[in-house]
Amino acid sequence: MARSTNFILSCAILLLSACTGGDGGTRSISLRVSGGAGTMAYFDRFENNLPYHVDSVKLDGSGSGAMDVASMPLDFYRVVVGSEQLLVVLDSAEELSVGATSGSLATPSKLEGSKHSELLHRFQQEAQGYESKVAALRTALASDPSNAANMAELNASNQAFYERCKQIASENSGSPVAISALGRLNMQQEFELFKQVREGLRKTMPRSSFFTMFRDQVDRFEQEQLMIKLQEEEAKRLSNLLPLGSAAPEITQQTPEGGTFSLSQLRGKVVLVDFWASWCRPCRIENPNVKRVYDRFKGKGFEILGVSLDRDHASWLKAIKDDGLPWKHVSDLGFWNNAAAQEYGVSSIPYTVLVDRDGNIIEKGLRGEDLEAKLAGLLGS
Repeated sequence: MARSTNFILSCAILLLSACTGGDGGTRSISLRVSGGAGTMAYFDRFENNLPYHVDSVKLDGSGSGAMDVASMPLDFYRVVVGSEQLLVVLDSAEELSVGATSGSLATPSKLEGSKHSELLHRFQQEAQGYESKVAALRTALASDPSNAANMAELNASNQAFYERCKQIASENSGSPVAISALGRLNMQQEFELFKQVREGLRKTMPRSSFFTMFRDQVDRFEQEQLMIKLQEEEAKRLSNLLPLGSAAPEITQQTPEGGTFSLSQLRGKVVLVDFWASWCRPCRIENPNVKRVYDRFKGKGFEILGVSLDRDHASWLKAIKDDGLPWKHVSDLGFWNNAAAQEYGVSSIPYTVLVDRDGNIIEKGLRGEDLEAKLAGLLGS
């Protein structure tokens, strides 16, 4: 079950993730906000997804003010002026000087003293430019979908910005800014880069709760990919147990009536060995399709042997009756330990094995239209 994953971290998540702790000393946060005279300004850290004021200052008549805040580890922080906010990235040695206009704090005209913050806002400007261009192209394409030039430009813009995000993340893997770039990328496609950033941030901001969130997301995906790989390897191993063209192992189990029946008793017919169970909802949903195929081909040398992974005899019989399944049925009521299922490498149900008239395996895992098409080719329509 592969699953393809887009890793999207919004600005809101960035704002709600950071760490606490101090390294001693202070750093200066100086502000000049045109039109902000008399407004309270705050410097915030984040803890448990909530912002906390570290220091504050009332801007003077020219909109200027300064705060001396304790030096704290590399992380995301926030400057708040009135109802506006500015996301910044600072390490313990960086100071910050901000110049902005009231109403436009998030896009300051001056941002100096912090290489991480400068990088973050340059990237945000690039992203805004890209998004504006793409929006215009999409609007144009909505009016004229056949415009090949606009479509080519849209595809080129998307690819160029995608590559730019990869570059920023790769070149700044030890900076929180890398995660903003990763938010634009596909984790499954760029997983090596995600791991590179995880290891880079593990060295530069290991105590950050924001890093912890990012690390956990990457770790979970890594575990998922490992499980998928193991499942694929197991499925391959099980498939190789009975390669196509090999003889189908004998199946001899109990019938619903209490007797025994063997697969070899159907020799001379094309047989669908259908592994199922009364408790398996996908199996029960598939049964009408199996019945339709049976009704179409039963007079042409086709038969079905249902092998149930049930463990309760009464439930098995009831499902056969309720679903109206007229073909041969057997089970040893062993649940997943059913002997035939073990020998045939069944790891999930419904699962089918198609056997030819001589008792050799033709195909595995056929259902629905694929099964019907295969039988039509073998037995005629």
